[in-house]
Amino acid sequence: MKHFFLKYWWIFPMALGVFMFSLAALFTTWLPVLEDIVAILLMVTIIALVVSWVILLINKKWWQCLTSITGSIMVVCLLWFPLVIGAMHGPYHDGFGKKHKIPEGLEYHLPLGYTDENGRKDLFNFPGDTLDVAEIDSLNPDTYLQIWNDFQGGRYIYSFYYGPLPQGEIFLPCYEVTKNVPLSENEIAERSNVKIGTTHTFRQLVYKKGFTIYEGDWEDYYAARIEVWHKNASSGEETKLLEKIYRVEGWMR
Repeated sequence: MKHFFLKYWWIFPMALGVFMFSLAALFTTWLPVLEDIVAILLMVTIIALVVSWVILLINKKWWQCLTSITGSIMVVCLLWFPLVIGAMHGPYHDGFGKKHKIPEGLEYHLPLGYTDENGRKDLFNFPGDTLDVAEIDSLNPDTYLQIWNDFQGGRYIYSFYYGPLPQGEIFLPCYEVTKNVPLSENEIAERSNVKIGTTHTFRQLVYKKGFTIYEGDWEDYYAARIEVWHKNASSGEETKLLEKIYRVEGWMR
């Protein structure tokens, strides 16, 4: 392994460039599986780079180490600007919101942090802050599910409160309201999933768990029915606990 790092040190700056180009390509598609694959490969490459530099320094391969570090910095600097532009103004638009207009007169909730067309504004807390801006009332089921917008449109955080439940899992299916279209079905089911133990009183079951809606574009709003389900660990039975309609947007990249 040491011989490999000493002889083929130049591979890793090149791999870093390839993976950053791949990362930029994510902004032209909405397939979420690519995000995870590229992120893993990029992490492996960065770790290999650092290991390579350490081995080169230990073996006094000064110019190889300096060349590798310089090349890596150049790759990052050259690609950072297009990556940021891609993240902010990704070329992929699916027009989902435009095809699914919010029905006139529909009552919906706003994720905390948004201002609607009538000037109504909810308080906003960053994910690291204490999410105590909405009062929870055990006698009012409408307060059980609390959703905040995350750092980009389409990314959300939720907390959930409920009464006695058997051991199992909490997860969120989401559907577009007008045509009942499932939204990011597998991804949301996986990322919103939280395992719980048996509970005997009303309490908080989920705290600041993130999930992403991929359908749609930034600021192209549509209505989504967000449901909270419980899966019994013993019987496998799934039960819907709650549903609320929110105005949402899709995450672009």
